[in-house]
Amino acid sequence: MFGRFAIQRLCSRVYTPILRRSIMSVAAAAPVTSPKIFKPIVWVDCEMTGLDHNKDHIIEVCCIITDGHLNIVDKEGDNCYESVVHYDKSVMDSMNQWCVEHHGDSGLTKQVLESTKTREQVESELLDYIKQFIPEGNIGVLGGNSVHMDRLFMLREFPKVIDHLFYRNIDVSTIMEVSRRHNPELANVFPKKETAHTAKKDILESIAQLKWYQDHYLKNKNETKQFVAKRAREIEGESNKNDLSSIIKREILKDYKQEISKRELSDKQDDDLPEKKRKQ
Repeated sequence: MFGRFAIQRLCSRVYTPILRRSIMSVAAAAPVTSPKIFKPIVWVDCEMTGLDHNKDHIIEVCCIITDGHLNIVDKEGDNCYESVVHYDKSVMDSMNQWCVEHHGDSGLTKQVLESTKTREQVESELLDYIKQFIPEGNIGVLGGNSVHMDRLFMLREFPKVIDHLFYRNIDVSTIMEVSRRHNPELANVFPKKETAHTAKKDILESIAQLKWYQDHYLKNKNETKQFVAKRAREIEGESNKNDLSSIIKREILKDYKQEISKRELSDKQDDDLPEKKRKQ
């Protein structure tokens, strides 16, 4: 018969290496994930051959990801994904005059003609970049200036990216238009935009604009602290009215009112009958 301690030593020698190998195997297979980002914003800017999303094309795209506090999360390299899609000269020559001039002056037209990347390749790279920081779907919110136009084009040309993002937008242009109506004096001192019209510069400008509105137009949590506390007490009072007793009382009162209405209607119908029929 083996003693208890002898059996323990034997088990330790046999099973410990197996357990260690199993743990190492699981650890090696586990995916490396980025730390969870607080309310991430996926800032995207596309340069297109025009503004008709049914026939024009995305020729350049840039993506910068920030957290909800507008801090850029990619700390390496250019802090973004940026790429140019190839199209033939015939496509570029068919652009409207504005695009011909601005994309020509910025050098984008030359980059498009020299690029070897297809639309499908750029879509795949962009999606992989976003998933590095936001692996879960329906989390990242699309952000930018007049970003509904970027979403329209991406729905047709980068549908996999749109499927991964949340359905809402953070459109800085909306805040600008509200401020022009709500506080035009403040809107008049808003910093002037540059006219570079490159995708990355447009995104950085959009982020800077939203920071400006946060500092000068939107109220922060310290400024709304008293109102929030007051409103929280009101909401708590309202929710307390939804206990079982209050619900039963409301249902009884509702039934009572319905019964009274029926009786009043019945009495009115009786009053409308001819005298002879009422006697019968």
